[in-house]
Amino acid sequence: MTGDIMTVEAGAPAVQQIKLAYAAGLPILLHGRHGVGKSELFRTAANELGIEVVVCDLSLMEPPDLIGIPRVDSDGRTRYAPPAFLPAGGKGLLVFEELNRAPKYVTAPCLQLLTARRLNDYCLPDGWIACAAVNDRDDGYQVEELDAALLSRFVQVKLEPSQREWLEWAGRTGVHPKVVEFVGADPNIFTDPHSNPRAWTYVARVLDAADSGPYMPAGLMVAIAGLVGATWAAAFVAYMGSESPLEADKIIEGYESYRAVVRGWKKDSRLDLQEATWLNVRRRLQKQAAFEAVVADDKKRRNAERFIGDLAPDLRTAAREWLEERGLTGFKIPRNRGK
Repeated sequence: MTGDIMTVEAGAPAVQQIKLAYAAGLPILLHGRHGVGKSELFRTAANELGIEVVVCDLSLMEPPDLIGIPRVDSDGRTRYAPPAFLPAGGKGLLVFEELNRAPKYVTAPCLQLLTARRLNDYCLPDGWIACAAVNDRDDGYQVEELDAALLSRFVQVKLEPSQREWLEWAGRTGVHPKVVEFVGADPNIFTDPHSNPRAWTYVARVLDAADSGPYMPAGLMVAIAGLVGATWAAAFVAYMGSESPLEADKIIEGYESYRAVVRGWKKDSRLDLQEATWLNVRRRLQKQAAFEAVVADDKKRRNAERFIGDLAPDLRTAAREWLEERGLTGFKIPRNRGK
């Protein structure tokens, strides 16, 4: 459970938390759904601190992979040979991923490492802290509930994806401009787990590869759909083309995925495409039965409201007047939205 844990943006604020925990010599646990960049945050923090980082996946390990293989020395006593990935010197972050996907007999050795900084004969060198990253059951993942005694050893931080932080990072690292534009056009783009920061970073890599070779558009669509899902892929491809109005069903059934397209038209002064799309929606709404079905469905109504709210001011005013003239009440469209 993460209800009592403070939430920070997955970006510079999270990196600062990691650096603070390192300065205090305390292990830190990052909670967050897949794709928010937990491992990358550890690497960024280590880079800024000028220290090493070792990342290992606990879900793939057995106890000997952590505690080492026992051997009998010449004095007849048993000692353990630590695995090669465990640091022997220097400074850094030792990161355990999938802490709550590993079986209990694997997490148990972690408790000794976190409390005593040792595993049998191995001692974690000064200048290193143990860290971990997990997906939470609260977010719908099939994971084990972590022991309270284990959790109490961590500085726990809950991460939320941040469009602003991702855009700043993308600008620094040269992410494909089309992906940056698309992500930047919709402030709610990361609310859908399928549409997460890591997935769009991978989309940018696909576009970079496509720019350097003769890849067919159909193949590009398949690859992007394999990262963000078919709906988001279709919206992104439409945004890249941005030459055809959208059908009413795309607006009413899944506007969040196409919001960046509509906002991009306004940014590029392609109000003809905004208007043509509004006409498609208007034709759908002018049928009383269809209008009532939209108003009765919260998701469809919100999609229509947001679409109209994202239109250029003159189009938005015209849309509101059209609804009022026909007595089509039920929509809440702020008068100053989208200016």
